[in-house]
Amino acid sequence: MNPDIKRERLNASFDVEKVTYILDGGPEKTKRRREIESLVFSDPDFNEEDPNFLSRSERYDQAVRKSAQMVLKLREYGIADPEEIYHYKSMAKGNYHEAFGLHFAMFIPSLHRLCDPQQAKKWLSLAESFHAVGTYAQTELGHGQSWT
Repeated sequence: MNPDIKRERLNASFDVEKVTYILDGGPEKTKRRREIESLVFSDPDFNEEDPNFLSRSERYDQAVRKSAQMVLKLREYGIADPEEIYHYKSMAKGNYHEAFGLHFAMFIPSLHRLCDPQQAKKWLSLAESFHAVGTYAQTELGHGQSWT
């Protein structure tokens, strides 16, 4: 932990741990969040070179590798709760974008909304198991805007 942050927390006029419990939703959730964080921080698969010192193609390769590792690790650890997945992913990717972000945020939700039952049966299982990886694009000019 950054020494300045540690010093400030030690000198706080309130109980830092109690505030943490409030922000996390209770002591049990704080405990679980910390367990998930330790899974990431102790995992050598996520101890990679700082992307700021990599070329564009090296950053891309690292992001794809890290995203694939996240999926495998989530399955390995049995993390399925959306809140816990969020904590795991945010620790693993840090301040950098996830290579499969559009797949999770746009492609799969679009399949849920737009597929008929027969299409959903085929494509959702493929997308959710990463046998099909997709993205999302909006190509119409002024998409989603109303003009008066």
